[in-house]
Amino acid sequence: MTLQWTLAAGFLYAEIGVILLFCVPFISPSRWNQIFKSRLISAVSSYGNFYFNVVVIVMMLLLADSVREMYKYNKVDDSSHMDLKNNPQAETLIHMKKFRAQRNFYISGFALFLLVVLRRVVKLLARLSVSEASAEASIKQAKAASDQCQRLMKENEQLEKKLKGDKDANTEEEASDEMNKLKKELEEKTEELSKKTEDLEKTKKDLTALKEQAEGVTREYDRLLDEHSKKQAQLEKSDEDKKDD
Repeated sequence: MTLQWTLAAGFLYAEIGVILLFCVPFISPSRWNQIFKSRLISAVSSYGNFYFNVVVIVMMLLLADSVREMYKYNKVDDSSHMDLKNNPQAETLIHMKKFRAQRNFYISGFALFLLVVLRRVVKLLARLSVSEASAEASIKQAKAASDQCQRLMKENEQLEKKLKGDKDANTEEEASDEMNKLKKELEEKTEELSKKTEDLEKTKKDLTALKEQAEGVTREYDRLLDEHSKKQAQLEKSDEDKKDD
């Protein structure tokens, strides 16, 4: 394997390792978001689009080169079929180069595809961590508003008991004003609690949608990984058959 294809294969294996690392269940999206915001990752991500475009262009060139090689050796095999039968060594060499071109095609193709998948997974993890943080903050706010409403209701009950035992008209009027003020404050807190509850439900729906999307990407990756393993096994079996011949 030449240097460029060794690097391409190493890049493919690195992509597979990173995606498998993203699938580890005990590392939360918030933890990944903290890692993404670290100094080293931030310094690299500042040129992320440039690096991504460069790698995509390189992989596309390697993919085009592998397609060209496959077409060239397929054409040689078809056009000189009779001559190759009379020259077994040449036929073996042609088939070896043909299988090598197919192997390079799979390496560059899967590396290019996983690069796009990896970038999408990183964005989904970042969004998921933000949604989880927002949901947690909304839950805390809703709980605080609920506690405050309960406190106001208890104060209202105590005030009503005090009004029943107080016979002074002025005192009753002042207490009534205070009770009306508390009722108004209670209504405002109730409206605020309703809004917080609606925001919380919306955040939970967004979080569920992001989780489903992330699971879909993971299932698609697993399917492609199985297909890659099958193709790799076929290539290895073909190479062993050629060696046995």
